[in-house]
Order: sequence, then structure tokens, then C-alpha cells
Amino acid sequence: MNTNFKNAAEAAAQLAGKPEMAEAVEREIRQSSLVSMLVEMRLDKQITQEQVAKSMGCDASKISRMESCSDSHLRLNDIMGYTDALGVQVSVMFDDSSMPTSARVKQCVGQIDKDLKKLALLAQEQDGDDELVNKISRFYKEVLVNFLLKYMESHEKLRNFVPLKMTDPHPGQVEDCESSKPTEEAAL
Repeated sequence: MNTNFKNAAEAAAQLAGKPEMAEAVEREIRQSSLVSMLVEMRLDKQITQEQVAKSMGCDASKISRMESCSDSHLRLNDIMGYTDALGVQVSVMFDDSSMPTSARVKQCVGQIDKDLKKLALLAQEQDGDDELVNKISRFYKEVLVNFLLKYMESHEKLRNFVPLKMTDPHPGQVEDCESSKPTEEAAL
């Protein structure tokens, strides 16, 4: 029997003797990713269900039910109360797939920019902790290098389908490329 599994879904399928079990477990994991994240944060902070319940003004059994359900059964108000009890801020990003791709890219780049600025502020708050500041600085540089590498890789793939200009008519702004859509033959 193979005891070196790639993931929980593979292990469940092997133990149950049913290959289709892997798909069911993967689906359950996907549907419970938010719940899992909330529980993990609570455990990392060593906060009990009772403490979360007290902060939310409810019974601990409600917290237990929240932590055992799938993401689709959570209510936004409960998520906000739970994260508030943990002292965690919640950020929500909406992705409108009906928007032009260029607008969606701009939104993602804008969020990355905000997050990197937040990271820089966190580094500034660590006055005197040179080790942490150096780690944040190294991480920041790694993000930049990885972004540039991925950009170059994507640029190479994209230029086979769309003529790309390397000039920037408006420094600091992303050019809207909606008018340069690939032909049906070239589309992936």
C-alpha cells in the first residue's frame, strides 16, 4: 500500500478504495477553504471557540457549527464578527469577468501595488528590528524579480498573437490593449 500521498484527496481515495473519492474530497476542500483559513487563524492565535463566541455575543455551539460547515453556508455578518474577534482585518476583492481583460489586469496590478505599499509601511513600523526589515526588503525584491520574470515570459507568449509596443505614452499607467485583440485563429 502506498503511504506517500500527494494530498489528502489521494489518501482518502486510497483508504476508501474508491478513486472517485479523490474528486469528492478535492471539491469539499475547495468549498471549505474560507472556513479552514478562519479556523487556522483562530488556532494560530490560540483563541478558543468560547472566546470567539463571547466576542460575537453568541453561543459557542454557533462557532462550532460555523467551523464545521462549508463556505457557502457562512453569512458575511458572521465572518466579520469572527474575524473581528480574532483582531483580523478583512479585505474583499471583486473580479468582474464581464469587464475587459485590460481593466481586470489594472485592478490586479492596483491591488498588488497597494499590498506592496502596505508591506513597506510594515517595514517602517519595525524601527530597530533590522533582521525583520531586511527580510521584508528581500521579500519585496523577490516579488519584483518574480513579477518581471513572469512579465517577460507572458510578453514572449503574447507577442506571438498581439503586436506589443514597448513604448509607454503615459508613464505610470497601463495602456488599454482592448483594441488589439487576437484573431480567432491565434486565440488559445
